[in-house]
This record gives sequence, C-alpha cells and structure tokens, in this order.
Amino acid sequence: MNIDTDAIRRLRDHLLAHHDRQETDATVDSAGERQKEAVLRRADPFAETMYLVMIADGKPADVERKALIAAIGILTNSTLGSQDIESMFARFDANADRNGAEARLAQIGSRVCVDPDDRETAFSLAAVVALADEEVLAHENQALGWIRQYFGISQHRAASILGSL
Repeated sequence: MNIDTDAIRRLRDHLLAHHDRQETDATVDSAGERQKEAVLRRADPFAETMYLVMIADGKPADVERKALIAAIGILTNSTLGSQDIESMFARFDANADRNGAEARLAQIGSRVCVDPDDRETAFSLAAVVALADEEVLAHENQALGWIRQYFGISQHRAASILGSL
C-alpha cells in the first residue's frame, strides 16, 4: 500500500510542527481527573493503533515518536502530560507483548469499526506515523494492512483516504 502521498506528508508535517509547540507536562487538578480519564478512554484506541505501527519494525524512530506524541496532544487537546503518555506507551507495550500486534489491532478494530470517521481517522494517523521517518518498512506496511482489514476499510477507500486528506 502506498502511503507516501502529498496528503499524508502534509498531515505528518502538521503533527511534527504541533509537537514542537506542545506543552508536554500538562497539570490536572483533582476535579479534572474524571475528565482526563474520559479523554484517555476516547484517545486510547487511536493512540494504541499508532503506537503499534510505530513499533512494527522493531526500531521506532524518534521522529515517529514525535509524530505520535503530537497526534495524542491534538486528540486530547493537550490534556495529558508526558508521564500520562509514557504510562500509555508502557501499557501498549504490555498489550503487544501479551497478545501480539495483529490481535491487538483486531481488538481495537472491533471498538472503532462502528464509526466510519473513527476508523478512518485511526487509519490516517497510523499512516502518518509510519511515514514520519520518510520510509515505510514491510512490517509497518503489514500493520497498516491489518488496520485496514480489522477496521473495515476497503482498499478503494484506503487509497481515497491516503490521497485526499
């Protein structure tokens, strides 16, 4: 699947520019803790999908990590601090170790496939993370194929998404 499109490159560039402006240590008072938990629940499937693509090749690039953190910042309106994000990453690692990437993507897909916007957003963001380091390796492409399959996105629709963002 060719994800190296102008649209994906523009989205990647936007995320990386956002990362440089983002505050990474958001603070939340006790009254905001419930809101933060709700934000976490909402962003979690998107973040884990991107994370699984980032680690697919076994050597996540720093720029992929920056793109992922920027995307999480946008998805959560910068509600999460760096410790929250690192905790998410540790949980995602444990999930991947326990279940495997493909099984995790199938589980996440069952949660987001109900809403076409959610599944297409997750797919788009995962493509951005894969291309963040300027190369999409075979394992990353395989993970994107699993996302497309388990999130219920046809090949035609995937091509359309990648070319029209």
